[in-house]
Amino acid sequence: MIDDVQFYIYSLLAVILLSILVGFLPKKYYIMPIITFVVMGALAFILPNFYSNLEWQPLLGYAAFLAVLSLVISVSMWVAKRNRRKAKEVREAERVLRESEEEKARKR
Repeated sequence: MIDDVQFYIYSLLAVILLSILVGFLPKKYYIMPIITFVVMGALAFILPNFYSNLEWQPLLGYAAFLAVLSLVISVSMWVAKRNRRKAKEVREAERVLRESEEEKARKR
């Protein structure tokens, strides 16, 4: 494993921030977990070639953990965005209904 704690802190923060930012893109919720797993998985096999004290198994496990974390954040962003959109549609429908009722009341 990598002994530097900053690596884990920075990678966690980067995955969290990028997952939130990518969640604001329309219909791109699945991109960040896939990118996270592919990039970190590739690094899990590349880094042990250059450092003698690293093994690929813990790094691949960490890559899977980051991918699951990114997936959870992406799904929660999707649900929040969907709920916000539905609430906005309901408010808009109520506003249109209220305006039409006021217009009918004025005509009488």
